Amino acid sequence: MAEQSTGIDPVQFIRENSEVIADQVSTYGYLVVDSLYFIVLGMLAVFLLHKIASKFLYPYLPNVRLLRVVFGAMYLLVLVMTVLIALRRIGLDTGGVGQIVILLVLVGAVLMYFLIPFLPKLPFMPGHVIETGGVMGVVDSISSFHTTLRKFDGTIVFLPNALVIASRIQNYSYTPTRRIEIKLAIASGCDPAAARQAVLGAVAAEPRVLAEPEPAMYAMNADASGVEMTLYCWVNNADFLPVQSDLWLRLLQLTHADDGISLAMPRQAIHLTDAR
Repeated sequence: MAEQSTGIDPVQFIRENSEVIADQVSTYGYLVVDSLYFIVLGMLAVFLLHKIASKFLYPYLPNVRLLRVVFGAMYLLVLVMTVLIALRRIGLDTGGVGQIVILLVLVGAVLMYFLIPFLPKLPFMPGHVIETGGVMGVVDSISSFHTTLRKFDGTIVFLPNALVIASRIQNYSYTPTRRIEIKLAIASGCDPAAARQAVLGAVAAEPRVLAEPEPAMYAMNADASGVEMTLYCWVNNADFLPVQSDLWLRLLQLTHADDGISLAMPRQAIHLTDAR
């Protein structure tokens, strides 16, 4: 005859020990709530300080790595202090252990400050505009295996990190300014010097174009159809596409003015041969 099962019924166990469970919850429930309250407030305070520092201090500091390590240590200290306070409230002596743990956190922060430059990492972070693997977009997230890019048409691209590391990465967010390059073919009937002055005058009328480096226009090539000239000017990174578009519109207006410039028409040479 098979032996009868000796398993404990969970429902029966809870009924028999409901008073003990309720007593434990009432005893330690406040401790859990207080710990969560301290963690949330501490993390929020450090987060707000980090945001303020990143906005007002990071752009003016020659070495932002120090501040990042400091705030990373502050996040960890909030967790350590919460655990130490909870252990002390339940009656454990954390004096010596607490000092050792806090000292380890501080020593670890110092080591991280010197080791970060030697640790492998991707040269971008979420929010950066990059181009890699033939894809350009905003970094949406970075996981252990994939980098997620949100293209400017709204589509999402998942790139394996191994492919990203092996590919050429161009990070536009690390560059405070960008150069606009506009190529124009000036018709042979126009005076190239006058056309150059007209174009530079139109560029000077755009307030978002930076004065330094100074806008410039150079002749790159010439043939029977006209002169190929290239305009160079610098703008802030965030203004690149809007200013480039507005400059093209300004230059097209010059071509329609009475005393404006004329663009060279594309030509194609056709040679006829006698097939006889």
